[in-house]
Amino acid sequence: MGQTLSTENCPSYFLLTPKNGTLEGITLNNPKTGTPSCHRFAKVPYATQIKGENRFTLPKPLPNNYDYTGNYKEFGLKCPQPAVSNPHFRYKKSPSEEIIQYSNIWIPASDKYKPLNGWPVLIYLHGGWLQYSTPNNEGFNIAEMLSDEEFKEKFILVVPGYRLNFFGFLSGKELLDSDPKNSNFGFWDQRTAIEWSYNNISAFGGNPNLITLGGVSAGSYSTFFQLAYELYHPECPQIIKQCCFFSNLVYIQPKTIEESQVQFDEIIEKLQIDKNLSNFDKIKKLRSLDPSFIEDFIPTLNMHTFRAVTDGYFISPNIIKDLDSGKFCAMMKEKGLRILNGEVDNECFKYSLLNTPKTIEELPIQIENYYPRSVIPVLLDLYKANPEDFEGFNGDELLEELRKKYGKIVGDGQVYSSARGLINKLVENKFPEKDIFRYRISFRAKWLDEFLEKDWKVPHAGDFTVWFYNLHKGYTDEETVLLNNWLEPYLKFLNFENEIVDWPTFDAKKLRIFNKDGSSAYIQDPDWEWGVEVANAVYTSQVK
Repeated sequence: MGQTLSTENCPSYFLLTPKNGTLEGITLNNPKTGTPSCHRFAKVPYATQIKGENRFTLPKPLPNNYDYTGNYKEFGLKCPQPAVSNPHFRYKKSPSEEIIQYSNIWIPASDKYKPLNGWPVLIYLHGGWLQYSTPNNEGFNIAEMLSDEEFKEKFILVVPGYRLNFFGFLSGKELLDSDPKNSNFGFWDQRTAIEWSYNNISAFGGNPNLITLGGVSAGSYSTFFQLAYELYHPECPQIIKQCCFFSNLVYIQPKTIEESQVQFDEIIEKLQIDKNLSNFDKIKKLRSLDPSFIEDFIPTLNMHTFRAVTDGYFISPNIIKDLDSGKFCAMMKEKGLRILNGEVDNECFKYSLLNTPKTIEELPIQIENYYPRSVIPVLLDLYKANPEDFEGFNGDELLEELRKKYGKIVGDGQVYSSARGLINKLVENKFPEKDIFRYRISFRAKWLDEFLEKDWKVPHAGDFTVWFYNLHKGYTDEETVLLNNWLEPYLKFLNFENEIVDWPTFDAKKLRIFNKDGSSAYIQDPDWEWGVEVANAVYTSQVK
């Protein structure tokens, strides 16, 4: 059931910019009506190319007079990334390319409902644990959503590429010699893309003053840190006006560069690079590695997950302290944001399947791939996951208990508890509850039964085709009506409408739920108390 939205033989669309040349993209049709729906421009650069010899450097913005004249019809390749053997993740070995400093852009083909000052803009950061995935995803082809026949409220979609895993989040003191900011390369890529969009989106018909930043999973995690960057750097352009946090938020201060040095040292040792070499020569050897080799090398590491680090430049060392004290939420309030945040009903299941521990001793090691070592004892106590808590479990029963405990710890930390911790602090600090749009999705279309077991309910990222309105995947006419009812208030949010009566927001302890039967309701959050308890305990453990 379902189909792929064809982009073959799509007619060219030429965009003449006032100062930067002519871009050739394509026009996508609504597959249901055959009428033009949107124009797509793929691989539009936002920075100079980075690979090989300039690997592990900060992105350099393109000059204002850069000539973009060229062909932007075809998607690029994914950033190099390791394969995952578990078939549920679909992260397979396939062609990749290190150069990823570009965005894919979709703009409505019709100006029938275009606002006077231009379309609002959604900059969407793709997910994938900061290790996997790509902006070149067929699901981003929102030809149905941008069709005049479907909705009046439209927007421009910008999906940037950014460096992942080893390429985007390697850190260590050796990298700091040439530039003290040399960490969090993937976040610097994202920021450069955000600023590029702000400076250039008007040429595509967009309104740079109506920019929403969002993403799913690691893209939501990234959205939080991009917002934090603006909050802690009031001198920089204040671009983000709204945030969409889909299935991820933050309650852990990222590791320091010193803490992540263990990972860098493990890499040097496993590659048999002389540890007595100069920092320059160590980095030179890492830059000489073939990307394909790096993809295969990453899974051999104990510390195989590359995460954001507290560097004092992109990421302030005070984020969790300021969250706990209320200062961070006061800054959010002063910025005048609106936020949309929520989850699906079975987040923990998918987290339990990636890098699942096979022994009791391995459990804290796998958790440490996400969180600093100092927080792990608190988490193990909260979730009753210390060695003595597994007494009586053996064989397959032990493996299943480890999987569930691990999935719950990580799933709560990445999604459920981190979100409720932030929202609770927002409410405590008088952030307007009317500006907090919460949701939970329990609805899944029938076509998903071909790909996901029914008892998985809606797993992490299982709502992707909802938010991107991929009707061609196999939604029935009845399901489409339900989907439209769910999405109309969301599109009003993206269009910065003030009164969104179909999405109640008067109580932040409640959320809008998309029920299994497709109906919607505004309900008391069943996980509120546990989520706040966990978040507060984790905050306290980091600031005491």
